[in-house]
Amino acid sequence: MTAVVGIFDNRTAAVAAEQLLEGAGFGDRTGITYVLPDDGPAPPRLKRRGESMLRAAVKWGILASLIIEVPSLIALLIVPMDLNVKILLAATVWKFGAAFGSWIGAMSAGEEGLDDEHAAEYEALLGAGYALIAVDVRTRHRPGIRGALLESGALSLRDVRGTFVLRRPPRQSGAAVAS
Repeated sequence: MTAVVGIFDNRTAAVAAEQLLEGAGFGDRTGITYVLPDDGPAPPRLKRRGESMLRAAVKWGILASLIIEVPSLIALLIVPMDLNVKILLAATVWKFGAAFGSWIGAMSAGEEGLDDEHAAEYEALLGAGYALIAVDVRTRHRPGIRGALLESGALSLRDVRGTFVLRRPPRQSGAAVAS
């Protein structure tokens, strides 16, 4: 997923851009995420792509190994064969499920979060008091989104692959993320 990201020098401009996008009809068919600077001592932390891929790979690996192992153990109990072969199969077949499940999990979470360099850059901007708006749209709607963000006072626009997700939920008086 590729998002158009606008950087604004204050909250007011970011909120105005969101209202302009919703007024233009992009609020219903796009994912608008805006991240406001935190009033606390540290800027909000954005989730990195590697973190989400690792968690999903572990979760799906465990799930797939169980899905493969349970039926294969039942089948090994029923099928008449040598006990040594049964132990060998029972000890190795779950590994194929774990490997395949880990791969599926990592690929499914590959779009969640940002690359390390983008996340660090945006965290620094949030720490400096800038506000960000990320809009997930189809390619044909990008010129309209870019125009609306520039019209609202965006200092910079760029396309970024990934999603803007906070690592931890924000405090009530701190940063705000809306989707």
